[in-house]
Amino acid sequence: MTNHAVVCIPDAKLRGLFSLLLADSGALVAACPDLDEVLRVAGSRFCQLCVLTQGMVPDIAEAVEAVRNASPDTKILLIANREEVDAVLPLFSRGLSDAILQPINPKRAVAALQALLDKEKASTMPTGPGGTSSPFAGGAATDGVYRPQHLIARSPAMRKAVNDLWAARKDPIGVILRGEPGVEFELAVREFQAINGDPTGYVVMLSHQDLDVETLATQLSLERLNDGVPKTYFVPEVEKLTKEQGRDLLDFLRRVRRQRETSKPLRMVFAAADGVAGGAHADSELLEALQFIMPSVVTLPPMRERRDDVELIVRKVLMDITAIFPAYRARSLHPAALQWLCSRPWPGNYQELLVAMRTTVINCGNREVMSGHFGKLTEVASASPFDPDEVAAARMLAAAQKAAIR
Repeated sequence: MTNHAVVCIPDAKLRGLFSLLLADSGALVAACPDLDEVLRVAGSRFCQLCVLTQGMVPDIAEAVEAVRNASPDTKILLIANREEVDAVLPLFSRGLSDAILQPINPKRAVAALQALLDKEKASTMPTGPGGTSSPFAGGAATDGVYRPQHLIARSPAMRKAVNDLWAARKDPIGVILRGEPGVEFELAVREFQAINGDPTGYVVMLSHQDLDVETLATQLSLERLNDGVPKTYFVPEVEKLTKEQGRDLLDFLRRVRRQRETSKPLRMVFAAADGVAGGAHADSELLEALQFIMPSVVTLPPMRERRDDVELIVRKVLMDITAIFPAYRARSLHPAALQWLCSRPWPGNYQELLVAMRTTVINCGNREVMSGHFGKLTEVASASPFDPDEVAAARMLAAAQKAAIR
């Protein structure tokens, strides 16, 4: 959960006031014209706060529930008139976090925003090796500790992986990532870098063609001259290293570990995909020796064990694609399309899902992506964008969600 805030306030003066107050509180503000855009931003950017007004939609209770379903961890602030206070009180049971009544009291507004943004807790949030609490204690988000910046971690399997990354930050050299082909190795490396105190920096990638002792020694020397947060060096596809490269790498890491450098540790991440034909397996000699030097091994779960993460991943990918290429028409996903995506096994894991989303958004001519648009990618008969079965499935899904909330 990043320090983003989304506002949907039709009145320009009031919108400018809250945008300024949020910016002064250290939040990155995104202003949205309607509820659909709010849901798209809240579900993809993992906003910490959503500010709504009571007159933005005919039924504000449904709007609060929709935001809560799109991003359960987002706190919701409602701006309402004093004469409508009786209609505001029932909303707290539906997911509303706080309400501010007009006319606005500036001190009350600032105090409410800072409390919802956890400004006091954020200033003491442990982001480096000094912290002791794991991001997810007992499977749930913990107040006052690190929250994932790059990985989607709603499912128990991915939350365990994030906790393992958090524990691995104490290793003086780094961590080894294991998983099936197609899992989020690159995002996990960026998450590990953020855990070590550098959420916006760039990872230094060392391909297997360029990996040698001279390069590593040079990077280590430059790192000791750097006054900032230590960089993170990523070595993907360990299974492609030659025997000579593996031998030299192990000798270099043994020397570094004997030096026991704590002020400027060497941050390295190695990724090895399991089940690659002709590649490294759990019993390979290089990985066994590497795990003896770097005992911190984190296994990234496959997509079939992360059904709870698929919806947020899809929303985030759609947001990223349309932000980079605004000419694409797709801006939202039909509920039946989301249900269809969440039910697929995705044997290619994150990479397969990413390719499917990119291809579909590029070729979609509608504002809303239907499940039929994915048919050509999966050899499933393509449905009409206005298939009555799809509309019926969406209505059944909405009714089930309402029943679960009540």
